[in-house]
Amino acid sequence: MRSIKTCIDCGRFLTQDEIALNKKLVSRELREYKCLACLSQDFGCEVADLEIKIAEFKEQGCTLFI
Repeated sequence: MRSIKTCIDCGRFLTQDEIALNKKLVSRELREYKCLACLSQDFGCEVADLEIKIAEFKEQGCTLFI
């Protein structure tokens, strides 16, 4: 059974896509993750921009997003 992960900044429950995006954009070695809202603040972009990147990575067949 997979453990439930939460954002290290705000405590919100994370989706698999959010965890995968953290690993793709920051480091595959991460053990603590951020939600899209907190990650977007770190990168200085909108949440919608990160959602677009998730869709792009899925279309490219990135195995982190399976």
